[in-house]
Amino acid sequence: MPTPYEAPLALIRAAIDQAARAAGTDSIAGHEEAFGETADAVLAGVARMARDVLSPLNTVGDAAPSRLTAHGVVTPSGFREAYRRFCADGWPTICAPPRFGGQGLPMLLGAAATESWGGANLSFAMCPEAATGAVEALRLHASPALQERYLPPLVRGEWTASMCLTEPHAGSDLSTVRTMAEPDGESWRLGGRKIFISWGDHDLADNVVHLVLARTPGAPAGLKGISLFLVPKVLPLAPGTPRAPDGLPGSSWGTRNDIHAVSLEHKMGIRASPTCVMALGEHGGARGWLVGPLHEGLGCLFAMMNHMRLGVGLHSTGVAERAWQLARGYAHERRQGRAGGDPQGAQRPIIEHPDVRRMLLTMKALTHGARSLAYYAAATLDVAYSGTGEPARARAARRLALLTPLVKAWCSDVAVEVASLGVQIHGGTGYVDGEISQVYRDARIGPIFEGTNYIQAHDLLARKVIRDAGATLEEWLAEMERAARSLEHRHSASRPREAAATAGADRGLALLAAGLLAECADLRAAARRLIEASGSQPHLAGSVAYPFLQWLAVVATGWQWALAADDARARHADDALARGLLDCARFYGAHLLPRARTHAAAVASGTDILLTPRPAEI
Repeated sequence: MPTPYEAPLALIRAAIDQAARAAGTDSIAGHEEAFGETADAVLAGVARMARDVLSPLNTVGDAAPSRLTAHGVVTPSGFREAYRRFCADGWPTICAPPRFGGQGLPMLLGAAATESWGGANLSFAMCPEAATGAVEALRLHASPALQERYLPPLVRGEWTASMCLTEPHAGSDLSTVRTMAEPDGESWRLGGRKIFISWGDHDLADNVVHLVLARTPGAPAGLKGISLFLVPKVLPLAPGTPRAPDGLPGSSWGTRNDIHAVSLEHKMGIRASPTCVMALGEHGGARGWLVGPLHEGLGCLFAMMNHMRLGVGLHSTGVAERAWQLARGYAHERRQGRAGGDPQGAQRPIIEHPDVRRMLLTMKALTHGARSLAYYAAATLDVAYSGTGEPARARAARRLALLTPLVKAWCSDVAVEVASLGVQIHGGTGYVDGEISQVYRDARIGPIFEGTNYIQAHDLLARKVIRDAGATLEEWLAEMERAARSLEHRHSASRPREAAATAGADRGLALLAAGLLAECADLRAAARRLIEASGSQPHLAGSVAYPFLQWLAVVATGWQWALAADDARARHADDALARGLLDCARFYGAHLLPRARTHAAAVASGTDILLTPRPAEI
């Protein structure tokens, strides 16, 4: 029986401190206390909730998923009680605006909680994350009346939210959305069908606030004709109106709206999370309220989408951490092979096998690298919101725009690779049964939803790099180079004082520093070539976007490991955490940073090799 998920508090705290310094979050007025004793108390509470409440339900929900009944969606045994505990302990409120009942803590602390919820129970974690994203969209774009009515219960977790975008014919192409909204006094009547709606209906909370993309009569074709509507599961009543018999407790909420889950998807993973087909308006019209300006719905929804994309990266990091924990525990317990080939010798644990150690180090280096990069994005978000001075906030917002697609795509790809390695370490046992196979199945959704990873890559290259002529990327590459030179300097300065064995081990740090400098220079040159050629080669960005994202991600993760190595070198020599970080930084420099060369070669190939074969010949 595997042990429950344990939040890796020492690594989480190291990543928080590193991200705060790198992004400048620790200099924001009022954040000093949040990163001191407050952070320790929050992280301890996160660890307890993840370990004691959420993790034990992970396999329960996989074995007995959510199901649709005549009265709505029923979640697996224990989920309702867990959600009540989650809300009673105040977890939905930690980063929400104080004006609406939130605690207003930095997003960087929220990132640690989000990762841990995902690692303990990804299906459960997806529910509160959607509400957090909805709060952000409504805070920025909803009318004051809608904010006052809907944000406080969303912040407290009394209500949850869903994002209703995709339709059966549309997939990721939202320009073909057909759901219609007709004006009806102060509100609108909506009709249509939405698919793949995570937590679109359930029994955890009294109300679900759906944010729905729809067209209005006479709207322009394509993306410019889409508007955003708030469509609650349960409708508000006018003051003084008697509550219907099937209404909710209280005088202001009453009858069911005309939006219903009509079926649930049967999925390979995240089986406890109800993925709903939602029907709107089959009994007269679902009542909704416009959010933001008419025909600007997609822009308004990006606040929620971008928040949830960071959430995917953080959840995926948690999934990768869980895979590593399971694989490491199994590698210590499983005995196979004999020391020195002696047929009479005792069998040894497989963690002593060099290739098992290679896989475990790969898992650990990728997972903590992904964690550090995602936390850096969260810290950058804090600066974009609360930094000192408009120039600092604007610079952070530009950097965050570059980081968001990178974190979503890279961290979710890492989770799939790390979970796959976890199954490999378990061998046949992992493939036949056990939580590690569930972790692998759960991880696979990350690269798909909230915009596939190719969509993220195209957004990164075409909109975030080419559109601003590489200015934001250049700022970031220069920052990475400074970290590489710092590591190189420390490595060179300390080497004469080290024993020969230590100097040999630190070859990985030398490789990390030198490799980062070389890759930054090559990335800069490649970006310039792509920017210059993009005007005359319309398919160029689409052809090389994915390897470009992977290349930048490998380098950016190497940058995070350079920062971690610099911090670790400053710690006491007997510090176990520092030794572990240095070991992983060396491993990353020697074994994982060289992957950048493969991605660089693919970017250099351009469009010709990719587009030469005719579709029928592929």
